[in-house]
Amino acid sequence: MTFSEAYIQMKAFARIDGVIVGVLWLLGFACFVGMFRYPICGMLCMIIVLMTPFLIAMRVGSFRDQVLEGFISFRRAFGYSLYVFFYASILLALGVAVYFHFFDHGYVADQFNLLLSSPEIGSYAQRLGYSDSLIQASIDAWKDVRPIDLALQTILNSVFLGAIASALIALAKRRPTPTPPPYQQ
Repeated sequence: MTFSEAYIQMKAFARIDGVIVGVLWLLGFACFVGMFRYPICGMLCMIIVLMTPFLIAMRVGSFRDQVLEGFISFRRAFGYSLYVFFYASILLALGVAVYFHFFDHGYVADQFNLLLSSPEIGSYAQRLGYSDSLIQASIDAWKDVRPIDLALQTILNSVFLGAIASALIALAKRRPTPTPPPYQQ
């Protein structure tokens, strides 16, 4: 297999895994929005965020063992994992842009406003040195952010954090030499 064929194959498998992770992230985003009404959704969102690197590591290992016959270099594992994060980020950004453009109508900003205006959170914020005017200015600024800006910020954050996680995943999943087949009689 030539280098270009291997690269095309790696990107194709990464796209499939990126869609799987992207759908999971969309579910996590739905849980994020739903946590204002149903607190259990906040915990589900956090579980999805925390399980993402383990899922991608599992998919890199599957790609290594099933497609590459047990061999994967650090560079290829890093690239594969980064592609998965990139494709998932694009899917999540589309979902974020669609939600905030068509469905939100200020709901998330209003929920943050309600949360920050509660006596418990307000007193905690003031102990940290945040004034009420600063909190209100932050909420007003959040309301002025365009959906496309949120989508682009989602991509940037996901790819940046994905690059860090990809390096760790590649270190864990690399196998520089092919593993010998099990002993057979």
